[in-house]
Amino acid sequence: MKPYIVIFSLILIVVIHETSAIYCYQCNSNEETYCSEVFNRDGLTLEPTVCDGIHEAKYCIKATGMYEGTIGTRRFCSSRHHGNYCEYVRRPGDEREYRSCVYTCSSDGCNGAGGASESKILFLLSLSCSIFLWCLLKW
Repeated sequence: MKPYIVIFSLILIVVIHETSAIYCYQCNSNEETYCSEVFNRDGLTLEPTVCDGIHEAKYCIKATGMYEGTIGTRRFCSSRHHGNYCEYVRRPGDEREYRSCVYTCSSDGCNGAGGASESKILFLLSLSCSIFLWCLLKW
């Protein structure tokens, strides 16, 4: 029984190591129309991409409304937590207020549409495997 435990542990280590980099959706609604607040990926093969351009990226961000002086929706990678909040912003000279929201998350593809991300699936798989190993060791 011990060879199975060693092989299984090695496979688990490789899988966890391969998923250490975070993958986020990265787009701007001012440049790509599908990137609006309601993420429209119909007919697109758009997937989250690795955040290797940001040093120590740990978070995916979705910013809607007014963000960094522009109006629209942005999805990007970040090394810092931007928080989770909404506020109303009025630019100088504008009569209208804009609802501005920032959402920060830390699992692959979490700044896109809803649904189970790969990190959540990996977590559930790891948990199931741990329970399985525990049961094997009990026998």
